[in-house]
Amino acid sequence: MTISIQDSRNYYPNTQSCYTVNIFGNQINTIVTHTPSVVNHFISNVLNKYRRSTNVIVGLDIEWRPSFSRNQNPPAIIQLCIDNKCLIFQFLYCRGIPQSLADFLNNPDFDFVGVGIDGDVEKLERFYDLNVCNAIDVRPFAVERYGDSGLRNTGMRTLAHVVLDMEIYKPREITLSRWDDAYLSYEQVQYACVDAYLSYHLGLELLD
Repeated sequence: MTISIQDSRNYYPNTQSCYTVNIFGNQINTIVTHTPSVVNHFISNVLNKYRRSTNVIVGLDIEWRPSFSRNQNPPAIIQLCIDNKCLIFQFLYCRGIPQSLADFLNNPDFDFVGVGIDGDVEKLERFYDLNVCNAIDVRPFAVERYGDSGLRNTGMRTLAHVVLDMEIYKPREITLSRWDDAYLSYEQVQYACVDAYLSYHLGLELLD
């Protein structure tokens, strides 16, 4: 398989779950957590590595429980991917937003990239008062590179194929699954990691 997931056998009850997600031969170390100290550690490592850098690309995505009414549900998780590491933070099971996460998203040295990221940014601000300083939608850059205006409103699956030559499958039953569950399934973790990883690599490819 080109995409797979396995438990890294490093599990701390009620704190974090660690997985290795294999995406076309790239192993992404993925942490799922609702614990502020774990978020602090992840972000601290990123800041230390890139403390003398600017315009550092980070893949960003969010997921929420589907709503079939006008009232939208708040983001259940945020995914951040950089290098071969991915953080999946569960908003709904944390008593408060870690200050390190708020500061990181508002750090002007980092470019947070995604597909249709403007909607994600709006939800983060509306529900959690989180400001994303540099949010970049990769689609206009794909339009410019390939001269195809149809890419302006396309989704992750098409962009991954056109830009990265990666064929991905996004199962509807996972897309519309209960992202507000306390314990995410392997399929959910894999899906969430893939979206953040592809956002990151689309940013690397298109914003270079």
